Amino acid sequence: MKTITKRCGLAAFGTLLGALLLTLLAGCNTLESIDIRPPNKTILGQGQELDTSGLMITANYKKNSETVSGTGGLQISGYDKSRPGVQTVTVTMHAQDGLVNSEASNTFTVTVIPVENISISQVGTTSFKQGDAANWGALSIRVSFANNAVPPEIVTSKNGALAIGGYDKDKAGEQRITVNYYRKQASFNVTVMGLESIAVTSLPLKTEYYTGEELDLSGLAVQGLWSDGSRANVNITKDNLSGYDITRGGKQDVLVSYSGKTTSFPVTYLAFEAVSIDRLPTKTAYELGEDLDMAGLRVLGTWPGHSLAIVNNSRLRITGYDPLRAGEQRITVTVGGQSDIFIVHVTNPFEGLWRGEWKAGRTRIDDKMQDVIMLVTLRLEGSAWTLRTKELVGGELEEVELRGVYIPDSNTHAKFECDDYQGRGDINRDSSRVMRLKIGLIGGEITLDRMR
Repeated sequence: MKTITKRCGLAAFGTLLGALLLTLLAGCNTLESIDIRPPNKTILGQGQELDTSGLMITANYKKNSETVSGTGGLQISGYDKSRPGVQTVTVTMHAQDGLVNSEASNTFTVTVIPVENISISQVGTTSFKQGDAANWGALSIRVSFANNAVPPEIVTSKNGALAIGGYDKDKAGEQRITVNYYRKQASFNVTVMGLESIAVTSLPLKTEYYTGEELDLSGLAVQGLWSDGSRANVNITKDNLSGYDITRGGKQDVLVSYSGKTTSFPVTYLAFEAVSIDRLPTKTAYELGEDLDMAGLRVLGTWPGHSLAIVNNSRLRITGYDPLRAGEQRITVTVGGQSDIFIVHVTNPFEGLWRGEWKAGRTRIDDKMQDVIMLVTLRLEGSAWTLRTKELVGGELEEVELRGVYIPDSNTHAKFECDDYQGRGDINRDSSRVMRLKIGLIGGEITLDRMR
């Protein structure tokens, strides 16, 4: 005889759930279909957005119908303003009654008329100074559509479909500007006044540097003179500069170039023969995750001729510190192409032996169920950890040893990863002697004390 075992748990639940859903569906006023009255405007010009004014939806529910005006709650898809021809637009409506969702869709058609020609309606600025970026903010075009099936419209430069080309800011004289809109083209002329010369009218606030420092253009003003006699400041960035070498000491002229014209201004680079740390920072001992503190550091620079100067700490470039790497670290101080080093020590506040307790299970003692509390020892060495404890399995205590690595992200928190147990965890250090652990085997959080 063949025995059939029925799994009543999930199967029975599935049957019950199905019956419950059927009951809900039977009682719900679900959306069954929608009827559409198209928008007032179903003939559109290429590039025009869909106009849903006048769109009316009649929603047919299981128990009743209702009229919906506007597009709130509706999903409208299928319209492409760039593609001429007849298009089918789909309207989808969602409805919810209690826990039951339903939806229905219907369509209407629109016709997109292609652009026939364009003409310039307004230009705005037609005169530029050589070097000026183009400004087409006031530009607009008049668009006509095939067979005048759609009234002409004005399209501005803010429309992303306008492609404007032909302008060269560095070329003086008359220029022909073209405007393209859906493969139709129009054009107009602009005049670019020639730049005669440029001149520095205000030096940068800072003209003296240590070798290796980048230029600071704060305060620099450069004025242009154009062919019509007008003058105005021009925008200068580091891309306009050349002819200087930040690694070479001495006086230098920085060349400024703008639209084919040049000028210059002087700077001085001070080159040290050597730099040396005269006084260490007040703090040279850190815990993992702490930021480097340069308070108290004093660096001396040796000028040619062996004269000494104290270097402002704001000019120092500090490299070599890793706040999440324990041990001795060599910190390099660089200024003016010269450097010196000092040593800091980063300690791992997690490292050492920690001890706590956890609930390993429950057992019956003297006819009473009682918690079994077991000792937990955790040893942290370098980036590795080892946890030893006992676990209650089948009424017997078994030795448990877990191993893995931990990754500190500050001096108070680290992530645990297990080698021989599928789980991860966290440790949070409350003080130098107290730490809290939550990991895999440990169901909740336990408190560990540092052992002497």
